[in-house]
Amino acid sequence: MKWLGFRLAIIVLLAVFSAAYILPWKTIGMSTPFPVTEYKLGLDLHGGVELDYKIDLEDAKKKADFQSNDIIEGLKSIVEKRVNSLGTAEPTIQTATYGNEEHIIVQIPTQNFDGETMTEEEKKAKNDEYIAKAKETIGKVVRLEFKEQKTTVTDADKQERTDIATKLLAEVQSVTYSFATIANKYKDQYENIEYRLGSGELSEVPVEFSFTGIENVVTPYTSPKIMETQKGEGYTLGTDNNLVKTEGEKGYSVIRINSVTSVEKEREVKTGTGTSEVTKTEKYTAKIFDYEGIFVSQKPSEWTPAKTADGKVLDERYLTKASVSFSQGFAPQVDLLFNADGGKIFAELTKRLLSQQIAIFVGGQLLTAPTVQSVIPDGRAVITGNYTAESAKQLATDINTGIVPAPIYLTSERTIDAKIGADSLKVIINAGLIGLLLIIIFLVLIYRVSGLMAGIALIIYGLLLLAIVKSFGIVLTLASIAGIILSIGLAIDANILIFERTKEELRKGVEVEKAIIVGFGKSWSAIWDSHITSFTSAVVLYIFGISLIKGFGLMLGLGILLSLFTAMWVSRILILVVGNKMRKKTKYFIGV
Repeated sequence: MKWLGFRLAIIVLLAVFSAAYILPWKTIGMSTPFPVTEYKLGLDLHGGVELDYKIDLEDAKKKADFQSNDIIEGLKSIVEKRVNSLGTAEPTIQTATYGNEEHIIVQIPTQNFDGETMTEEEKKAKNDEYIAKAKETIGKVVRLEFKEQKTTVTDADKQERTDIATKLLAEVQSVTYSFATIANKYKDQYENIEYRLGSGELSEVPVEFSFTGIENVVTPYTSPKIMETQKGEGYTLGTDNNLVKTEGEKGYSVIRINSVTSVEKEREVKTGTGTSEVTKTEKYTAKIFDYEGIFVSQKPSEWTPAKTADGKVLDERYLTKASVSFSQGFAPQVDLLFNADGGKIFAELTKRLLSQQIAIFVGGQLLTAPTVQSVIPDGRAVITGNYTAESAKQLATDINTGIVPAPIYLTSERTIDAKIGADSLKVIINAGLIGLLLIIIFLVLIYRVSGLMAGIALIIYGLLLLAIVKSFGIVLTLASIAGIILSIGLAIDANILIFERTKEELRKGVEVEKAIIVGFGKSWSAIWDSHITSFTSAVVLYIFGISLIKGFGLMLGLGILLSLFTAMWVSRILILVVGNKMRKKTKYFIGV
């Protein structure tokens, strides 16, 4: 018992330091003499966007060395590098399985803009721009292809464009994925495809998506067949200074009208002629079309896969990496390193395409098309040009992220407003504090002073848990906070078992100090059993659950371990200290 004072001092110091550490000092505008990190909030509290990408494994499954886990983890790593290259947010990237489909879930929180004088509209615009950039960056993570320019356009090339549009329409009509998802998939796979989302009157709809003749359809409406349309029609100045009408780009369109609403609007109408002309304002009912459209140009790709004489295609299988270096004149350049087989293919291609271009495509997007200046026999190529250090690094990054074995497509997007997250956080904090207060009141009413000590131990438990969360950078979500609150209930359960066992000993006439020791000792087996079963459940949830469930399981498990410490060490010291002081007043001490 002589160590009680020393142990009590340690508990007090732990509580004080934890309380000082967990405070949001930056939020309240104060500095600290010790380094303090901020809490990491999940998407549901911080606000942001959740992007769900489907992994297309169809082509990969045809290969003899197909390993789905290796492909998925490789893609996850690449997506993580691409998102981290944005530099500001702390994304959460994880995989998920839905039926027989594999997905990558990317959660990108909004930015705080702490210390910047910006309006809410400006902050929202900045975050929208950031999220759009993130989507564009992640969307490039598809196949890497080396191509050469076509010398002729065949009938098969033209027919391919019709086939692409027909196949696209079939997918749209199947309603397996959203219109936008299918559009993005085809934009990534093929060139000269455009997607448009808009809202307006019939006169405001681009000509290639004209709804003429179908204004009164029942919505949602999807094209029953591909429509032959054209865009870009205009005029140019002829040799005789007359305007000559130019033919637009021909293609095929697939449209979807999501809704049609009637809106009262005003327009100016002129009546009369000459000096008697009068301009009047009249009201009219306008039909507003909410539409989406995909335009597949009839123009075939200008590029074809770069092949050797025996038909080997140069793609991501043969490129080891791209990196940035500097020439002798300190000009930034991009180095390409091929493996042994790739070096042989590249040597043959550079010999055949000398003074011609070899284009590098990632995700159907042309990154660069350098001209071959010499035969490269050793598999080490250099791309030169008017690059800055930053642009060269970006090109190398884009090329590296194309070295993947399977394409991914954006299938859904969920945006959470930062204000909603902040409001949710306030509500759950208030609910937690009210719940904690009610528990302490219950403990004091039933177990008197010892109940108050258990309540103090519970507060110390909360301080320690938050300090651990903050120091290790554990992401807090609504689900993980729910795990913390549930673990508080388990901590109270341990105290109640101890108190009831102690009361039994006191009713037998055992001295206070001995009764407390027996109460803690005899309760240990029951406490251990209940905590072990709960901890096992937490581990199972963490290992096999999806993102939200993992957060709940992690915090529940961490809380259970910490509650064992506070119940058997902190509560024990506090109750022993007070019990020694109140050995003659057991009724006020524990209600007996």
